[in-house]
Amino acid sequence: MTKSTQSTLLLGAGELGSAILTPLSAYPNIKITVAVRDPSRYASLESEKTSFIALGLTDLTIQELATAFAPFDIIIGCSGFGMPTGSQMKIAEAALAAGKQRVADGKQAISFFPWQWGVDYDITGDASGTMELFGEQLNIRNLLRAQSAYSGMNWTIVSTGIFMSFLFEPYWGVVEPEGEDVVVRALGSWENRVTVSTVEDIGSIAARIVCASESELETKNKIVYMAGETISYARLAKVVEIVFGKKVRRELWSVDHLREELKKDPENLVKKYRVVFAEGNGVSWDEKGTVNRTLGMQVTDVETWARENLKV
Repeated sequence: MTKSTQSTLLLGAGELGSAILTPLSAYPNIKITVAVRDPSRYASLESEKTSFIALGLTDLTIQELATAFAPFDIIIGCSGFGMPTGSQMKIAEAALAAGKQRVADGKQAISFFPWQWGVDYDITGDASGTMELFGEQLNIRNLLRAQSAYSGMNWTIVSTGIFMSFLFEPYWGVVEPEGEDVVVRALGSWENRVTVSTVEDIGSIAARIVCASESELETKNKIVYMAGETISYARLAKVVEIVFGKKVRRELWSVDHLREELKKDPENLVKKYRVVFAEGNGVSWDEKGTVNRTLGMQVTDVETWARENLKV
């Protein structure tokens, strides 16, 4: 490994991890190790720049994870959904411990990209106690912000909005086929907006941020935002009509209605998410201030994605 090569540990090879791996591996002076449970499943993806190791993120202690993290210059969290409560905090604490270990050994600080690819948890908080994961994510932000400049870690949080495909998942209920027709539902109001990005755009922009020079983009110890599109439910209904070439049925799910639905099924995670998005706090931001605009990177909007992915 040359002196300028950055050793990168990618935590997970699921949809997000794979989307980051491909563009990141195209950059020079980046060597990637991907932490998964079963490396044998990924043998065909190994290359001179990419290798896989077995690492059980939920099985190891903070210190054991810190020891595993310490050899790497960059840690990128791509494992999130389905992990037990407290897992993301443990990973963040392990990254901090690894950074301190590196500084003690005379090495450069770790660059840490936590699994915060989503909404603005500073604004959502824990959604009045209903979203334990959101509360944990906010606590992680506060933990990272409390670190001194000499902690051995530089962190970057990339708020991406939700995956664009999520808008069209039947279980989400926002865009749903009904026989020969299509219904589009607004969460909270038709003017409410939601920021969405394709997973491919997230991968490309994450890789660019990781490899950007400080003169090109300063992201150390900052929260930055990206957006494929920030779209209202009224505009979404229009897009669906354009793509399908026919009128859609519009239905409003009010905040009160969604709260009542959640009361009937209080542990239903999808229903919890619907209430958060209907309330509309921290789930959208202006496209003008996004990192993709700053970098001049092209991203996919909702209409383009729908034309390419929906069966008409």
